[in-house]
Amino acid sequence: MNVLITSGGTIEKIDNVRSISNMSTGRLGSIIAASFLANSAVKKVFYVCTKTTVLPQSNNLNNVEIIYANSVADLEEAVKSIVLHNKIDIIIHSMAVSDYRVKAVTTLSALRENSTSDVNKGGKISSELDDMVLLMERTPKVISLFQELSPASILVGFKLLDNAAHQTLIDKGFEVLTKNKCSFVLANDLKDITGDSHIGYLIDENKNFTKYTTKTEIADAIVSATIL
Repeated sequence: MNVLITSGGTIEKIDNVRSISNMSTGRLGSIIAASFLANSAVKKVFYVCTKTTVLPQSNNLNNVEIIYANSVADLEEAVKSIVLHNKIDIIIHSMAVSDYRVKAVTTLSALRENSTSDVNKGGKISSELDDMVLLMERTPKVISLFQELSPASILVGFKLLDNAAHQTLIDKGFEVLTKNKCSFVLANDLKDITGDSHIGYLIDENKNFTKYTTKTEIADAIVSATIL
């Protein structure tokens, strides 16, 4: 049995020395990977992450292949290559994927003149600019690719909200499940993630859910739910 896990947060370049990222460390993804590796049914784990992401800790690290992917474009390329060349039984898409990437870097002055002249000519943008403006564009939803790329795989998606009502969290998690044909979705709220404490709700295709309170509980539940 082969498992594909995406973990951590993507990074979108502004120039050669600056980037936009998020606060995801990949700790949960690394614990999920370790839980799968502890199961004898798992032959290999493909772990896609950035170079700053927490890596799995396991006695079976020979069964892990680490694939680094920084941007959303890198991630898309990586998962396509993995699925193309391997039979993937389970996909855990826990990576916090950037919703936007930099389309161009301009200035407020240029915008006022109805121009979007790109000040990023390669290398490092000048630090002397007083009114730099980033023009952003939406990134593709990588989770939507998995059903097309590997329809037979069990897919677990993730939904993170911030300070949402409980029912809203469940509803939004279930929306991710139905829209992307996931088998399960782990819905969690930023306010409920502090250190080792991590409240998450594993939602199934009937909108039933179970509450877990630590990363280890979440990881073990996902493994139990997906290894049939």
